[in-house]
Amino acid sequence: MRKILFLLPVAGLLAVGPALAAETYGGVVSNVNPSTGTVTVVGAGTFQVSQPMLLRGVYGGEHVIVTKNDNGTVGFQEDSNFSDGSGINTK
Repeated sequence: MRKILFLLPVAGLLAVGPALAAETYGGVVSNVNPSTGTVTVVGAGTFQVSQPMLLRGVYGGEHVIVTKNDNGTVGFQEDSNFSDGSGINTK
């Protein structure tokens, strides 16, 4: 009986785990079009962002992170952890 009670939560995590999977791409913006909601990341491709307003104020050369979720949504954020090695925050 104890084994069954232990395995039930584990089985629940295994069932939900794949639903939480996402692909993450990081890189440099080569092109951005807020009106169409697209952003092109060097070496990663062009993405249709789920919330195009996030692209306002984003320009070529900026370092970003794009997340493609299993449910079809695409998230976008600027990479605040990027450093060019100079010790100065590039933002």
